[in-house]
Amino acid sequence: MGGTGIAIINLVRDSFLKEIELRGIVLARNLAFSAVDPLMGQDDLTLTLLARDALRHQGSVYAYILDTAGRAAASPAILTPTGKTDSLTTYLAKNLWNTKIKRHIKLPDKNINDDMYMSSKTTPPQWLRDLYQGDTLTEKGQLKPAPKIPWEYIYEIAVPVVIMGESEGGKKVSKKLGEIHVGIDLTSLQIASRRIQMVVGGITILGVLIGILGAFGLGTLLVRPLRTLVQGVTEIGRGNFDFRIRKRTNDEIGDLTIEFNKMAKDLKDKVLIEDAFKRYVSHQVADEILKDPDVFAKTLKGVKKPVTAFFGDIRGFTSISEKLPPEEVVAFLNFYLTEMTTIIFQNEGTIDKFMGDCIMAIFGAPVEHGDDVFKAVKSAVEIQRKVEQMNRDRLAQGQRDIHVGIGINYGEAVVGNIGSTQRLEYTVIGDSVNTASRLQTLAKGGEIVVSDSVYKKTKEKFEYMAMDPVTVKGKKKVLTVWKIKLPIYTVESYPDTIPPTGGQTDPLPSSIQLL
Repeated sequence: MGGTGIAIINLVRDSFLKEIELRGIVLARNLAFSAVDPLMGQDDLTLTLLARDALRHQGSVYAYILDTAGRAAASPAILTPTGKTDSLTTYLAKNLWNTKIKRHIKLPDKNINDDMYMSSKTTPPQWLRDLYQGDTLTEKGQLKPAPKIPWEYIYEIAVPVVIMGESEGGKKVSKKLGEIHVGIDLTSLQIASRRIQMVVGGITILGVLIGILGAFGLGTLLVRPLRTLVQGVTEIGRGNFDFRIRKRTNDEIGDLTIEFNKMAKDLKDKVLIEDAFKRYVSHQVADEILKDPDVFAKTLKGVKKPVTAFFGDIRGFTSISEKLPPEEVVAFLNFYLTEMTTIIFQNEGTIDKFMGDCIMAIFGAPVEHGDDVFKAVKSAVEIQRKVEQMNRDRLAQGQRDIHVGIGINYGEAVVGNIGSTQRLEYTVIGDSVNTASRLQTLAKGGEIVVSDSVYKKTKEKFEYMAMDPVTVKGKKKVLTVWKIKLPIYTVESYPDTIPPTGGQTDPLPSSIQLL
């Protein structure tokens, strides 16, 4: 706005200056046209009257006529204050008649024509300053104190007094008879400039104030919803995915608010999905899958890969459950399955499904590790030790002990999402899975029965006992099976002194210590 104001002031000033220049040129040329004959006849009276009449035009400060020698051909006419008011009156400087006047503009003597003019913005000329110094100005023959010169800048225009003719050859020639000098007051220009400066300055200040107030208002409109968005981001960072922002505007901030609420809902859904997913697999496996979902998505299409299938079932649980109230059956199963699931998840296994009191788990899918077979057997041993601890607590409370049979097999199986369009289940199918299920039926309470493929991969870490070769349902080939050398605990085999619930359990028997 400041730059615009300066440009406006300069434009108006130039326009005023051009107007003043045109006014002075017209005045000077009219004076030059009228002064031709008096200059040729040396009619000083007429020239004086012409100079005086030139001051009747608004804005004129002085006018004088020079002859070819640069002398005043008549008394220069100037405006002077009356001394009573701020008005000005015409004064004829008779003392300058027929004297040389020092002027700012000097016209050339040759190659001139009646269209020539020269102009200049200047301070009052020296001869005018001399008239205003001392008690030299008189009115009706009386002396009066010299007034202060009322003009700071004057725009002077000079035009030649020319007579045109033709030479013998028909060529146009011109002769300079003198010069006309007219001074135009620039006070009107200065006043107009100051007024424009004040107006533009006022508009600028008003515009700046409006801009500041508008900026504060706009800033408030922007910052308030942005602060709410910042608060929302903070809440999301704290895990509060239920936080929502109310839409207050219909602009881009409002659109951002809508997208933020969508993001919060999507994040909540994602967390719920992750939480649900971690209920199927261990946290370690879930984290591995979520690191690279694309790789996991490929496995959902169905792949054939080696996995370790794990089945664990409570022996005789049907007869036990028939003697208990339904709520106790459910409470016990939830407690038992939670403890078993925790152990499987700690060993990076995946819960495939619960079938009543039977657990089916897989190791090596969907994420494969280098020691999945070992972790499957380790989980089985830890589950038997956990069951032993639970039995101690149950017997201490007067409840019946329980025993679990576990079967483990290692081999290729098809892994992927299987089911209908309404419901899918991530599971494994194949002969190796069926074999693990059959091995589980061979295991008595407290036993861990494994296939020969499992034995070969873990025989250096666990102590096994050979079992008689068996033929399982659906297989013609005789299977070589093994079981871990592990004592089977019963009511009779527990010591008479049973530690209280939560007491320190005995270490693993030496026969099943992990190497």
